[in-house]
Amino acid sequence: MQALADRRLLIFAGKGGVGKTTTSCAAALALAKAGRRTLLVTVDPAKRLSDALGIDVGFHETPVQPNLTAMMLDPGSVITEHFQRELPQLKVTEHPMFKYVTDYLPGLNELMAIGKLNDLRREGRYDVIVIDTAPTGHALSFLSVPKAMKELMSEKSLIKWAVRGYSVWQKLSGAATKAQNVFKKKDAQKRPPPDIDFERVFADIQKQAEEVQQFLSEAGHTGLVLVTLPEKLPVEETFDLYRALTQDLHMDVAHIVVNKVQPDVLAGHQAAFTTLLAERDEFVRRAAKATHADPALLAALLDAARFNERRRAMNLGYIEELRAGLPHVPIATVPLFTEDVQGLRKLAEYRDALFDPANML
Repeated sequence: MQALADRRLLIFAGKGGVGKTTTSCAAALALAKAGRRTLLVTVDPAKRLSDALGIDVGFHETPVQPNLTAMMLDPGSVITEHFQRELPQLKVTEHPMFKYVTDYLPGLNELMAIGKLNDLRREGRYDVIVIDTAPTGHALSFLSVPKAMKELMSEKSLIKWAVRGYSVWQKLSGAATKAQNVFKKKDAQKRPPPDIDFERVFADIQKQAEEVQQFLSEAGHTGLVLVTLPEKLPVEETFDLYRALTQDLHMDVAHIVVNKVQPDVLAGHQAAFTTLLAERDEFVRRAAKATHADPALLAALLDAARFNERRRAMNLGYIEELRAGLPHVPIATVPLFTEDVQGLRKLAEYRDALFDPANML
């Protein structure tokens, strides 16, 4: 995980329930501890970030620890904020033409949300931005928006021609209104509503899409971390997500984190345990006689240890499948904790496990 230390944007993605929020929080804690000014952002509408940190995190930058700030990002409000900043004198987002066209631009809000993160990065107040995404399907939609938006706003797009046609009509309509006012004294004092240069507005959107796509695909600055579990479906989805991100979106997957790996409770004693299981009944009888323990209890303990070993063997098999399928991507493993990882104290434990060189493959 040390390879992530120099990235300026880290995006955590994966199937729902694999621990993306926990992992992104732990990574942010590590980066902040290393002295990097870190902004931790979630684009997941669920309030898991607040639960994980144990701190109420809203839509404004919230200090968490030295060098660490967190916030939720509301894509719906970002677009309004953007045009209020760029064209403060005009109510662009309230105009019928804008609403009509944006109905055919799925993901515009998400594009502006990513653009806001790019703005925050360029402001220089943070050394690194860590993004916790929603589950796989939503994350892919979120990350593919810049490319889709760029294509929608191309010269061949009907939307682009619709906007251009509207601009021409708007100018002609304005000229006709002025001519009519010359002959209508009563209306001479009335001012028509301000024209909005929608070609400029949507050119701004196109430029935003191009900039966002560029910074998302900069391997030296942006890195994706795929979080998964050592189980069949999460591993299969990780392969699918990897292909979509690298082949379709040309993004760099910097790391894979395999969470909730069954602990190695019999470290170094597996051979002896296997021998013991071959003589299970005799062992239980002799141990019960020597310790005066209930034979059923001793048998249950053996069964629990055997269950753990089987689960761990299964986990290691899926981890090996990941290694074989993606040999050039570093993998970090995190053991299954005995309790939920919530609050800064438990997150610090998770962080230490995540960045422990012994857990790197």
